[in-house]
Amino acid sequence: MKRFRPADRHDRPHPRALRVAFGITAVGAALLLAACSSSSSSSSPAAASPAASTSAGAGASSSASSSGSGGANVAALASDVSAGAAIPSFSTYAAGYLGKIPSIANLSGKKIMILPGDSELAACTEIAQADAAIATAAGMVPTIFANQGTEAQYDSAFEDAIHGGYAAIDAGCDFDPTLVAPQIAQAQKAGIVVAVYGATPQEAAQAKVTYNTDDPYALDGKYAAEQAVAQHNGQPFQAIAITSNAAPATAIMQAALKSELATACPSCTVTDYDVEVPNWTTDIASTVTSALLQHPGVTVLFPDYAGMLTYMMTGIEAAHKTADVKAYLAFGGGTPFIQLQTAQPGESVIQSDIGGYPPWTGYLLFLQTVRGLEKLPPISYTAAIGPDRIATPGNAVNVLETGGWGTSWVNGFRNLLGLPSLSGSALTAASTLSGAMTAKP
Repeated sequence: MKRFRPADRHDRPHPRALRVAFGITAVGAALLLAACSSSSSSSSPAAASPAASTSAGAGASSSASSSGSGGANVAALASDVSAGAAIPSFSTYAAGYLGKIPSIANLSGKKIMILPGDSELAACTEIAQADAAIATAAGMVPTIFANQGTEAQYDSAFEDAIHGGYAAIDAGCDFDPTLVAPQIAQAQKAGIVVAVYGATPQEAAQAKVTYNTDDPYALDGKYAAEQAVAQHNGQPFQAIAITSNAAPATAIMQAALKSELATACPSCTVTDYDVEVPNWTTDIASTVTSALLQHPGVTVLFPDYAGMLTYMMTGIEAAHKTADVKAYLAFGGGTPFIQLQTAQPGESVIQSDIGGYPPWTGYLLFLQTVRGLEKLPPISYTAAIGPDRIATPGNAVNVLETGGWGTSWVNGFRNLLGLPSLSGSALTAASTLSGAMTAKP
């Protein structure tokens, strides 16, 4: 279950870090402990914009047996978090996937180009491999175009597809379709169906791509706030958010997190520290240390991405705060980061590592593509999502050992495509990419 790590973007103007943050490879490094000038912090009311915030909150209400002093229904919040930490049910999402494809008989022998946003990022490759596997099962002939995330390589992939008789192109994962909008238009003009994973609604609209899949970023932010409030029994707390504001997902998650806090804990405060992806390895630890020493009352950290966790833990340990703070959110999952939750001090500190499942994403991307090939309406942007699961210290070992998403989703997608169900070792292999999605604690 390896995930993403940073990579040079070569000729691209800047990192498009939708999922690049999933699994930045853990690197042992001696990090400065002073505050770094390359990170920035800000504060404002929690009910306000996705910018960093503190809230001067409304008066606390009296508590009931299930509520904290801020008026939050703690039991309801905890129940919501428990549901998010459970193995996702395919049926919960299938209703939005628009039902069974009438027939896929005419897909046999057609070629599909699968373009990972960056093959050096493990999750991008995992999505592509799952996409190729289900495409093969459906009778198509897939080609995975390995690349290092450069626009020149994207151009080559589209050119190969346009001139090579391909019926479809699946692209995505650390991929901004607006960078190749002219190539997408050329492919569509040639009759090629183009489907994309990970684009924001604005990017998809600008690139004129209607078959899209994405992640439930807003729900992830909401889960993080709910978990923090529930674990503090509704009592107000001071928090630090570690953000990467250039990543499009950041604003979505932060807006949802702060909206939930404004409702569930209006007296809670959050101060943001923006550290962009290229500076994670050098700046996060020192920024965290400095912030915790500057704000000794802080008990909560909201790191936006799982790839921040290794550096965050270094900063917490340098500030001698491992017994005093807990961390929530950490979007992205990934073996090295979930493993942090299985031993101290990470087990005590990291309460959530929220991530999706690349194989599910690959299957869903292919389902959208088939809908395009069959000239069926696309699954809506809001419904074309796979579940993100909350990895906690309580379920981390199970997530690592099993992949964490169960097996029912495989046959769920196969049923929508009219393919026979799998069982036994074939089902396990399909759900874990032949074991690639599992790991030891």
